[in-house]
Amino acid sequence: MDQLAPTEDTFTESMTEELLRLRELFPSAFAGDRVDLDTLAGLLGERIIEGDGPYALTWHGKGQARKAAELAATGTLSSDPEQSVDWEGTANTLIEGDNLEVLRLLQETHRDQVRMIYIDPPYNTGREFIYPDRYQESIGDYLRQTGQLDGKGTKPTDGAEISGRYHTRWLNMMYPRMALARNLLREDGVIFVSIDDHEVHNLRLLMDEIFGPENFVTSICHKARASVSNDKVISENHNHILLYARDAAVLNTRRHEFGLEPKLEGFNKSDERGAYKLVPVDGPGGAAKGNPHYEFLGVSGYFRFSKERMTRMHEEGLIVKTGGNLQQKKYRDEAEGKRRTTTTWWDESFYTSTATTDLKRLMGGKYFDSPKHPGLIRKMLQLASRDDGDVILDFFAGSGSTAHAIWEQGLADGVKRRFILVQLPEEIDPKSPAGEAGFRTITEVTAERLRKAGQAIDDHEGSDRGFRYLRLNH
Repeated sequence: MDQLAPTEDTFTESMTEELLRLRELFPSAFAGDRVDLDTLAGLLGERIIEGDGPYALTWHGKGQARKAAELAATGTLSSDPEQSVDWEGTANTLIEGDNLEVLRLLQETHRDQVRMIYIDPPYNTGREFIYPDRYQESIGDYLRQTGQLDGKGTKPTDGAEISGRYHTRWLNMMYPRMALARNLLREDGVIFVSIDDHEVHNLRLLMDEIFGPENFVTSICHKARASVSNDKVISENHNHILLYARDAAVLNTRRHEFGLEPKLEGFNKSDERGAYKLVPVDGPGGAAKGNPHYEFLGVSGYFRFSKERMTRMHEEGLIVKTGGNLQQKKYRDEAEGKRRTTTTWWDESFYTSTATTDLKRLMGGKYFDSPKHPGLIRKMLQLASRDDGDVILDFFAGSGSTAHAIWEQGLADGVKRRFILVQLPEEIDPKSPAGEAGFRTITEVTAERLRKAGQAIDDHEGSDRGFRYLRLNH
């Protein structure tokens, strides 16, 4: 029987979404599902980069890591109502399984729908980490490429143990997950990633490549500990939090909405319009900052407003002369509707030690090491998520601090957010405190933390303190 010729559907199924988009733009550069690079280069003309190419982060296995992000999902999710809380009524989800495959599945259900992602991935401090993604290469090739074996197949000196292989494995793990995570963000969505000094430099370059350097927002410095390690030259007490937008231009159009709750203390005066406080009108920085200099109501100096605007404000009763200074009225009702700009230094005592103590008290034992402080994640929620129905994703869920933070912040501001947590069922040492308490996997600890946190947080009508427990099946 003659073999059937490939159909258009066959070509479409074998092509990635990126190739399909490219074929729509340059159909003449394609022969079926294959790209004619010479034709494509001719069509692009001067836009082709010649020579060694642009500045970029490279490592062994990067090509396979890219391909891993393009693979279709092969797993399925099964439900476990018995491990869940309020299965029928909740909109929250806890998924047990490898987050790479779960992220592939989420492409089908949550693409362009997530408002905020927060992750606290492995910091790659030299310990072995889970997530052993397997690419099609021999272990010998890998060991040689990463400097763990020499040309004779023997192990080099101990110095090779701190070579690039640690970075290579970590980057191969992170790349496809970050690429898939980007697809899930809404146009106005953002991602926060906690990391320390071991990989922050590589993570920045990797995220620049995936999200685009133009979508880098900032690098936040988070004071994570208060104690001092005297066995070090300088005691580290911070972590980094990289913040990227799906589309920084879109985020910039709503920057007036991106901020913390306003501080409403000090409104100790009132008039017929309401409570107010007096704030300066002088222009800090003077001429160097472009502030105009003039005399107004007998006061001469640099002001933050033009003389015309000061005149209008005075006519509206907003300018007050106090001694030899001028001040303006700032009303409480106006302040309530505005967001407060934060800085890149976060030192509000969101310490890991405090989070560990609080979690131990909640759970009845020290069952998880180094959890993130819910207050840290609450600050992110205040900045980036204030609408009912916002979907928050954490695919390195750990002990479940993100869900705990969502519930606490919802109680404070009344916003009904939804979460999706993903956690690998990493086995727990039976001799550890968690193992002796009967926990077999990290995911079981996560689920129990959610149950106890939901019970501990004061409830109110219409709140959602439940979660659906799903398992990944391969």
